[in-house]
Amino acid sequence: MIRMLTGALMIAATFAAQAVEIGQVAPETRGQRLLYEQSLDIKELRGKTVLLDFWASWCGPCKQSLPMLDQMRTDLVAAGYPDMFEIVAVNLDEDPDAAKKFLKRYPVGYPVISDPEAELATLYKIPTMPTSFLIDPQGVVVWRHEGFRASELSEIRRRLVQTMNGEQ
Repeated sequence: MIRMLTGALMIAATFAAQAVEIGQVAPETRGQRLLYEQSLDIKELRGKTVLLDFWASWCGPCKQSLPMLDQMRTDLVAAGYPDMFEIVAVNLDEDPDAAKKFLKRYPVGYPVISDPEAELATLYKIPTMPTSFLIDPQGVVVWRHEGFRASELSEIRRRLVQTMNGEQ
């Protein structure tokens, strides 16, 4: 519990400055994948729309958002968008084993980067958990979403599809 509070306070203190701005090129975003012995750099995904989602195992709304985002991804692939987008999750747990345990309970089919030192979270200056950034195929941040409620999934999907279709 103290570790969770310390992490939350650290995140809150770090993000006093302005968050990544809409219209700006996404900061360099790369890291070690949590479940595989390989790294991921979102530059490799240029040409695709990317939903970059920051989360942690101690985040209550994340228990709902990760499985729902995974189902949305499955639905969009089935709807004919398989090569147009990717969801990339950035986990902020100090202990990667806590995140791995979470993902065993709530598995996802998209890549998860481990950020135990909160370097990417600091770079993006996220204000709350979870926070997502929608990045267009040219690497520009076009939308930011803070927090998560199940009722917001349709808006996330709408924005993602709009961006894939070039309707920003």
